[in-house]
Amino acid sequence: MDLWGALILVGFFLVFGLLGLAAYYSNRKDKEEKRRVWQQLGFTAIEADALLAEKISSLYRREGISNRYQLRNLSRKSILDGEMFLFDLVETSGEEDSWTERQAVAIVSPYLNLPQFVLFPKVDEKYILSGIANRVVEWGMSKIGSPVAISEFPGLDSRYIITSNDAEAVRRFLDESLAHYFAKIPMVRIHAAGDIFTSCELVSNFKTGDLESMTQRVDRAMDIFRLFLK
Repeated sequence: MDLWGALILVGFFLVFGLLGLAAYYSNRKDKEEKRRVWQQLGFTAIEADALLAEKISSLYRREGISNRYQLRNLSRKSILDGEMFLFDLVETSGEEDSWTERQAVAIVSPYLNLPQFVLFPKVDEKYILSGIANRVVEWGMSKIGSPVAISEFPGLDSRYIITSNDAEAVRRFLDESLAHYFAKIPMVRIHAAGDIFTSCELVSNFKTGDLESMTQRVDRAMDIFRLFLK
């Protein structure tokens, strides 16, 4: 190998090593920020047990698709009538990991009795391609359940796509108070079934290491929990 070839090879390994080092420190910083927020919000880092992992993963599985999910960066806090968790949900089915949730909130309570449903925000109609975007979202959501129209609550129906395997149970559950609440809050995604639901806002530039942002997310989940306790 000539001198230039050796220098190019050394340069390649140097760049590769620097990129790996930068990724390592970025990941460590991210974890440190999350742990700082957890501590300030009263959460404690835990390892996921099989039952919790299955409870959360089952909410996101699509019909006919073999998805594998893993909980990461998990923390827990006891609340009145239940437990609250902050978690990352990572799909590990493909060649590369794909983050489905980043520090979403899950609440588990024996006092919850939720029908299976997913509530997903529509793209605002003020955007030119909103119609196409919403049809794409509806198609993707149909893999989790059948679309549920809530015509008696047009405010909710205009802002959210709802899917479920039991449409009638969802219509009975989503009463006027819930419909009014979801129709007026920012874009939030809900996965629910039985004694558990997950919640997160779909907003741009959301920072999981920001205390104010995460406080709002936790408070929002608590508001929803109180409304779900029927």
